[in-house]
Amino acid sequence: MDCPHALPFEYRVRIFRELVKEDRRAAGYGAQAGGADANPADLGQRVRPVAEITIRRDLLLEDALAQIPRLGDAIRGRLAVRYVNAAGGDEAGIDAGGLFKELVSDVLAAGFDPSRGVFASAPSDGALYPCSDAGDTREGLEIVELMGTMTGKALYEGILAEANLAHFFSKALLGAPRTIDDLPSLDPELHRSLIQVLRYDGDVERDLALDWTVEESKFGAVAAFELRPNGANVPVTSDNRMAYVHAVADFYLNARRARANDAFARGLSRCAHPGWLRLFETHELSLLLCGCRDDWDVEDLRTHARYSGGYDKSSKSVAMFWSAVRSMDAAQRRALLKFTTGSTRPPVQGFKHLHPPFTIHKVVGEHGAFAAFGFGADVARLPSASTCFNTLKLPNYRRSSTMREKLRYALAEGKGFELS
Repeated sequence: MDCPHALPFEYRVRIFRELVKEDRRAAGYGAQAGGADANPADLGQRVRPVAEITIRRDLLLEDALAQIPRLGDAIRGRLAVRYVNAAGGDEAGIDAGGLFKELVSDVLAAGFDPSRGVFASAPSDGALYPCSDAGDTREGLEIVELMGTMTGKALYEGILAEANLAHFFSKALLGAPRTIDDLPSLDPELHRSLIQVLRYDGDVERDLALDWTVEESKFGAVAAFELRPNGANVPVTSDNRMAYVHAVADFYLNARRARANDAFARGLSRCAHPGWLRLFETHELSLLLCGCRDDWDVEDLRTHARYSGGYDKSSKSVAMFWSAVRSMDAAQRRALLKFTTGSTRPPVQGFKHLHPPFTIHKVVGEHGAFAAFGFGADVARLPSASTCFNTLKLPNYRRSSTMREKLRYALAEGKGFELS
């Protein structure tokens, strides 16, 4: 396709999904349970897994590193997931896709965590990118490649991930050149300093005393890198400062990060072919991966919601639920979406494209005869969820105050499948 960006974004998303489906058919793999292409009748549960991934929560990243890279191209097939709790037993929950989505979310959260020292986040917007020294060790490269693989798997299966990639890093993954104009998304202070060098009116060589080297901390020591042969002995002057500024930007955006960028791209390409990703511009890649960044539309979710177990859209408990959701702030609504679907963000094209559809299932609980009038006990049970089916299991509360209280508690405390 010569000019893919001339087509509407939504149309290119559909093209991407068709490319994935054709690739899966050609390779002979079934759709992933929990993925966008799973059979609606059984949600992919009848597809034979290519592997079972066993994860201990206290050794999450270590277990993922030991099992996922060795799958190779088979990562494109269905993965069955089993979580083991602290006592060594299987956690409650049948993997109809929810455990897989949790695996993607958990592994990406662990690997991208800046405190681990492999990835960093921009202070302005939290956008992620590999640390400059991530490519200096085998362990760092292994983690970066795993993050690329899991990011590619999320894209391949149409699963939203909490992974907002930095602008300059996204450009690297799309094969677009990175220049000094992209430096603010990595280091805005360095960008300002270089611009000041370009605009300096005095004697650059005498006053600034710069040479063609940069210094960076490496394994606890300061290391010098030459930007040109014999750079330590070449001064920066008014005549060569333009070339110097571009050389510094190239070093930090490209040369210093080449090994880490290549590792991430290598993992990414196991599922997401680089040519497919070039259907999208830099900001669209994050949109495809993360979904809409803004607060989601309650009415869009309500319009496309389904009901089961005895509820319908006119049920009193359902009406109280939607009233409670409208009263939530943005953070609480994100928590609700995370609780029920495994992601804090809606699909790129809205809840019409959430598969399976968001469903509210009735759970009958005991309550006093006059609970609806404010007397006696209301239903005590908490809401629970099945992220495999994007289903909220909602007790038939009789009072709005109970609905709000129980939802707040469940969203604050609910994590994993054990509560459900």
